[in-house]
Amino acid sequence: MYLTLTRNGQFTVNKSLMEHIGVKPGDPISVRPMPDGSFSVTARNKKRPLSEMRGAFRHIFGDVEPLSLEEIDKAISEGYMNAGKAGLK
Repeated sequence: MYLTLTRNGQFTVNKSLMEHIGVKPGDPISVRPMPDGSFSVTARNKKRPLSEMRGAFRHIFGDVEPLSLEEIDKAISEGYMNAGKAGLK
């Protein structure tokens, strides 16, 4: 699919693309620049399944192994302890 920019830097989204991301005229959308120069367009208030979030931060952290529940609990506990030592405000 190709879009053409106007002189004002705007483009029109066709109906099939609007249906694909689940928006209608007047709905807010989110545009996120990607590291490869492309961008991602999503419905701003659209609720997505958690499974779609897998790898969402890969461009920041690289490929890392998922943490176990025990590792997550430990990290949370350590964070609370460190916050307590620093004094919660």
